[in-house]
Amino acid sequence: MKSRETEKDWGSLKLGRFQVKTQTLIFILGIVGIILIGIGPMLSRAGKAKREEAPAAAQQSTAALYAQDMEQRLQGMLRQVEGVGEVRVMVTLQNGYGYEYAKTEKVNNDVMEDVKAADSKKTQEKKVVEESYILIEGANGKEPLVTMELEPEIKGVVVVCEGGDQPAVVGKVVETIKVALDISSTQIAVSKLANAQE
Repeated sequence: MKSRETEKDWGSLKLGRFQVKTQTLIFILGIVGIILIGIGPMLSRAGKAKREEAPAAAQQSTAALYAQDMEQRLQGMLRQVEGVGEVRVMVTLQNGYGYEYAKTEKVNNDVMEDVKAADSKKTQEKKVVEESYILIEGANGKEPLVTMELEPEIKGVVVVCEGGDQPAVVGKVVETIKVALDISSTQIAVSKLANAQE
């Protein structure tokens, strides 16, 4: 049996209509703290994964916007070509935007000479090149320094127009797109618009 001297009276708190012992409240808060410490790293990893997905999604949407802009510009230009009439354009991309990064280069040249006799000499040269990116402080920590942004590469262009069944018009359309986008004629398809008036 415990004596009154060894027992500590922690008291109790009144929470609304409930009377809660202070010891019980401290125990519950301790358990909640342990749970939060346990799930903290999982929450931080989930947040990091979302931050990493965001740039990839942004790059995809940026490439899609690039393709839409190119389609609108081509449609506007092709409407001005004689015989084309109503026109629809679809541009497909090989890839999204690319980037060139600033690098530092360290070159080590090692030369070894092996002299066996007065007239026998063997030379070996070894060249080691080490490259590393120049990093700057960015929004998400350290990031490589971008020196150039490369536009997406165009995979193909499809044109559907009223004059798509006339060889002369098709030739003008293909030549116009070849020059405008610097792509080969094998990447361009021209067809007649289905609802075109005869």
